[in-house]
Amino acid sequence: MTAGSQGPNVEAGADVYSPDRTVRIIASVEGQVDVRVQGLRRHTEDSLALQVRAAARLALAHLQQPIRDARPGDDRSRPGWG
Repeated sequence: MTAGSQGPNVEAGADVYSPDRTVRIIASVEGQVDVRVQGLRRHTEDSLALQVRAAARLALAHLQQPIRDARPGDDRSRPGWG
């Protein structure tokens, strides 16, 4: 993402935080990702990597969920699934 951009469309994607809420990942199903970090000084390289991995796992799990507004009995899911 470029500076000053509005970020991905969260409605169709994921907006998740790491367990300690220092890392926020906003991802769209179109592949746009925005990563925001707060409290960087309190992390070592290893602890920050753990928080980023945890947030990335949450974002991926959220993006891989079936489409919520599909009609009952409709087997559609996200592209590449099914």
